[in-house]
Amino acid sequence: MRFFAQHRKAWLTAFLLSGLLLVYSGNRLANWVSPQTAYYNAGLQAYQNGDMLKAVQYFDRSIASYKAENNAGWLHRFIYPRPSLEYAAMANFHKGKALLQAKQGEQAVAALKESLRINPGDVYDDNGQLTELYSPFSAAERHRLREEAMQVQYDLEMLFKSRPDLAQQEGKGKDGKGKPGKQGAKPAPGQEPGTQPGKGRPDDI
Repeated sequence: MRFFAQHRKAWLTAFLLSGLLLVYSGNRLANWVSPQTAYYNAGLQAYQNGDMLKAVQYFDRSIASYKAENNAGWLHRFIYPRPSLEYAAMANFHKGKALLQAKQGEQAVAALKESLRINPGDVYDDNGQLTELYSPFSAAERHRLREEAMQVQYDLEMLFKSRPDLAQQEGKGKDGKGKPGKQGAKPAPGQEPGTQPGKGRPDDI
């Protein structure tokens, strides 16, 4: 008690500063929208407006924001939620679709492959165990991520079928070598990116 009494002023100052920091952090978080989400939504809007090059620019910014937030320091991670793996994968997918519309096939292939690298859709390993990448997600989120990965995989296969030159560059010629394996019933290839923008809430994922 004597120690606290002797340093009462210092303790009160520390508590006051801590309280102000918590209030400031709470206010910032309550009004915060991830740059990743904001650029992702802008990319979808540009795509729907028919401006493919601007859409690609926005999706690139969203992807860059994902990488930056993913590598942020502990203080940023303490205050803000982790960036969205789902939006990162979908930003690459939509970027690939926009590049196809802009007649840039090779870049489109690279974007679609990057989408599958981020979200490969392999929720379970060969032993039926949940893979580490998907362990933080709920069952409903894992199902949605797998469906989205299947969509990207299907569109990539359709692109290779329609552009044999791109398929040959990826080692997927007519002999079938390197051809992606079937993953069961697959949805029809998407002609447009999703019509709904990202919600941007801190607890989306």
